[in-house]
Amino acid sequence: MIPMPIRLATKNDLPALYELGLQTPEIQVSANEPFMDRDEFLGSLDRTENFFLIDEVDGQIAGFLMANTRDQDVAYAHKYACIVYLVVKTEFRGHGLAKELYSEAEKLLKERGMTHIYCWANLESGIIPFMEKQGFQKGHQYIWMDKKL
Repeated sequence: MIPMPIRLATKNDLPALYELGLQTPEIQVSANEPFMDRDEFLGSLDRTENFFLIDEVDGQIAGFLMANTRDQDVAYAHKYACIVYLVVKTEFRGHGLAKELYSEAEKLLKERGMTHIYCWANLESGIIPFMEKQGFQKGHQYIWMDKKL
């Protein structure tokens, strides 16, 4: 397994990242939809408040992290960023890739002036112990509910 340096995603990467999202049930928040809207996801890189990081192994995408820094340009003392998605393909889990992605994201967030990070965690996945190791503390617990109209 030859890891490559973490890099920022380009527009050309987004279709593969979207497919990885479709194949990762633990990040699918809706009972009605398999993953976030394709157009919204593919357009996410056009918005300056978002960034995607990619971790590759042996030349293939092994995982990605999407963060939102909507608060970066506001004059608040506390500027919150959101880790929207942290995904590692099943066959690459347990090798530190999520930690690499998270560490690089935290560095970029600090460079953008962010002071706090939050995320939503699927109670049915293994992400909660990982995020606690990164210094996150549990907040309130919510149940996602949705309905197609």
